[in-house]
Amino acid sequence: MAKKKSHNERSDADRRVRQCERLARLMQVLHLISGRGRWDAAALAEELECSTRTIHRLLQTLSVAGVPWFFDEKLRAYRIRPGYKFPLLDVSPTIDEMQSKPASSLDSATEKLLSDGEAFADSLNKFLVAVRGLK
Repeated sequence: MAKKKSHNERSDADRRVRQCERLARLMQVLHLISGRGRWDAAALAEELECSTRTIHRLLQTLSVAGVPWFFDEKLRAYRIRPGYKFPLLDVSPTIDEMQSKPASSLDSATEKLLSDGEAFADSLNKFLVAVRGLK
């Protein structure tokens, strides 16, 4: 059995993979409790293949993010408050912002993004190989 790496020994790419996995689970929980199904902690944990403790952590994260979820005692399921609308994000830069950025700044940001993306892809491939080896 391979020795588990401590938090300090993980590479940036490994940390990014774990962050992406956690974000994906968080989005899945949000999607499920926004729908019509009856999702209690046990059902969510089974669906996401994790522990109920992880589900409670994810729900706590949603609370901190301002998502108004609650446990409907009548249905015995987690829900999002009726009528709640998620705020839209406007992340498109204005024309002034685009014109004020020098091309070299954009080039270096593009290079960094490509480099980070390649490191992430490499780490993800290693992860998938390891997962396939466990099956």
